[in-house]
Amino acid sequence: MIICFALLSIWPTAHAAAPTDRLAPASVEQFAQLQVNALGTSNPDWLVAKLEYYPLGPGNHGWFVHASMQDKPVGYMIISINSQGQLLLSEYGQGEEALYNNELLGQALERQGLDMKILQTAGDKITRRYAAPLLAYWKVARENHPAMYIDASNGDLLPVIQLERIETGSGTKSFGLKELQQQLAIPDTTRFHTSPVILQPAFDPLSQLTWLTSEPLQPSQVKQQLQQNHREALVFSAEEWNLFYGGPLPVSGYQIWSVAGSMSDPYVGLGGLNSTQRFISLNKLLNDGHFYKINP
Repeated sequence: MIICFALLSIWPTAHAAAPTDRLAPASVEQFAQLQVNALGTSNPDWLVAKLEYYPLGPGNHGWFVHASMQDKPVGYMIISINSQGQLLLSEYGQGEEALYNNELLGQALERQGLDMKILQTAGDKITRRYAAPLLAYWKVARENHPAMYIDASNGDLLPVIQLERIETGSGTKSFGLKELQQQLAIPDTTRFHTSPVILQPAFDPLSQLTWLTSEPLQPSQVKQQLQQNHREALVFSAEEWNLFYGGPLPVSGYQIWSVAGSMSDPYVGLGGLNSTQRFISLNKLLNDGHFYKINP
């Protein structure tokens, strides 16, 4: 289930790297609070967290929402908009490790012989970007140099040609009407609950390649594996769209979202070993790729 409702306010035109709660429309703040209330049923820290909003490009069709309590990170959310004008929780994370981590960015720049403070002093622009389906990245725009693109989940450099296509809107994944109709519009009075996060050991799918020779699991098999808490290691691969996920990635956890006591599909935690753990709707993952067993 993808949680969404219609966007009622006008998108801001400013693109700022600094956090702000003034650039987020009231509908975005309301939607974010709904997700906070749900996450707070299993982790009370969310209920007292301070929320900061960072507009995401290209096009400013999303926000990175950073949650903190007494300057300690609680988690993050990515709130996006689809072509029908609906807000949705594209992903979230819990704990101190979050997307758009400045330390990870600094390390990535150092590997390229660059210093973040020097870049900022020189007036170069470093902005948070997000592209459908789930590519979170930094754009480093330098005077008299080609732009550099850095994956916000693991610090890897991204291919310039592909990212330039994404920046111009020609390299993103397109979504048909049928997929959008599968997304459920939720009224703002709905009360969500979340289960405790169930964590599983993260691993490197590229060091255990037996999954490559196996058949992908059927959606019902994936749901059974997760909901019955099977301990068999799973890999998610978005195939030709792995660039957008930083994948293939290990399944490292899950969390059940429910409405009025009725269990819905879980959000699945991906990554956590060499990348940030990101919780993404199972329905979206099944639409974008496949799950495989490590030991088929």
